Amino acid sequence: MVRSIRALSITLTVASTVGCSSFLLPSQAKAHHESPTQISSAKYTYNPQLVRLYTYECTKKLREVKGDTADKASQICQCSISQMQQQHSQVQAIQIFTKAQASIKNDPKAMPPELSPYFTPCISTSG
Repeated sequence: MVRSIRALSITLTVASTVGCSSFLLPSQAKAHHESPTQISSAKYTYNPQLVRLYTYECTKKLREVKGDTADKASQICQCSISQMQQQHSQVQAIQIFTKAQASIKNDPKAMPPELSPYFTPCISTSG
């Protein structure tokens, strides 16, 4: 359970340490660029590999901790990353994920406060 979040955090920490060059898209500065892993209203574009990794690890965590179905967990996780894309650049998002890792160490089953603002609107609309 915690291992999956740690794997994501380690990946993101390594990416932030090396300057995120492998996660940056050439079109990142173009807010109007759309991809299958982004909703059209997103302000920032994240690397699709980063979005897939986040969604996979997040879905796995929600299923383990909350007992959500795979579809519901995936929907909440996709929504949360979309919320983040509307507010933060990819580099800022990686910094948020890194801070969240410290919170997870303190309480593995609790929602890290750093991520709560992005999940709250998604959980309330997921039914």
